[in-house]
Amino acid sequence: MNNRLSLCIVGCGSYAHVVMEYVGDMTDEIEFSFASRDVDKAKAYCDQYGGFAYYGSYEDAASDPRVDAMYFITPHDLHLENARLAAKHGKHVFMEKPIARTVDESRKLIEATESAGVTLMVGENFRFDPATEKAKELIAQGAIGSLSLIDIQSENLDDGCVGWRLSLDRCGGGRMIDGGIHYVDVLRNLAGSPESVYALVPSHKMIPGLEGEDSMALTASFPGGLTGFLRYAGWTPHDSRRDVRLTGTKGRIQYEVFGSDVTVQTKEGARSYPVEPEIRGMKAMMRDFIGAIAEGCEPTMNGQEALNDLAVVLAAYESVRTGAPVKVADTL
Repeated sequence: MNNRLSLCIVGCGSYAHVVMEYVGDMTDEIEFSFASRDVDKAKAYCDQYGGFAYYGSYEDAASDPRVDAMYFITPHDLHLENARLAAKHGKHVFMEKPIARTVDESRKLIEATESAGVTLMVGENFRFDPATEKAKELIAQGAIGSLSLIDIQSENLDDGCVGWRLSLDRCGGGRMIDGGIHYVDVLRNLAGSPESVYALVPSHKMIPGLEGEDSMALTASFPGGLTGFLRYAGWTPHDSRRDVRLTGTKGRIQYEVFGSDVTVQTKEGARSYPVEPEIRGMKAMMRDFIGAIAEGCEPTMNGQEALNDLAVVLAAYESVRTGAPVKVADTL
């Protein structure tokens, strides 16, 4: 790798525009190329964002010695195949979340990158939310005493659930594995991995044609008696919300994911801590990937961390199926 990471964006659908909106100006750190099975799409992206090359197949991109790493923005059922292709050609792998659809696929994906000696990072941008990091810092400082309850509520105004995302098989589930997994990561980031989960889904759906669930309510039990609640609506007719409340023995922390401040309330009163919001956490996430490659270390959101997020989602799906709490470890 030279002074800049040569990164190929693989999969030139609509979300690739979102990615480039946030990281496309990182040209002093990254040089971009684009790959699609539709060469015209790859060329259009290359022209729009000033890429150094475009490819009409993933294989052509993987075999180009100018490419250091590949960022796969592809359907979930292709993640294992994509990672194996990149690893075969010695390319570092940046994989959109979730890491894969199943634990077995995830482990095979991790094994492929480890065997090839390339870096694997999963694109969980919520791990890089400054507000969540500030809340973690305040918890560690004892600002609200011992943590006893976490309550996360998300209502997502999302009109992007179309095409392959409607397929239960291709997606690996419904909106929880695709969008709700972000909030699972927030839950784990704040409290660690839960021991068990119990989940319910509504009997009706808001997203036409969706084979999986579009909403879920989840209760998580953590070691030491901590309880977490996650209510995720994959579509809402209202503005999106991403509220987090943490209750402790001495007070409460409240904030919005990717918000501009974190509020602590105790008997002494309320105090607001401003944070510098990093839009979607995309730049921080990409810099973490670049640093991990340069230093030969694990990125923050490595394969195991992503697998731990997925395990909670899969346990929730099993709970919905059985109508009973499910131990997360039983999914692994």
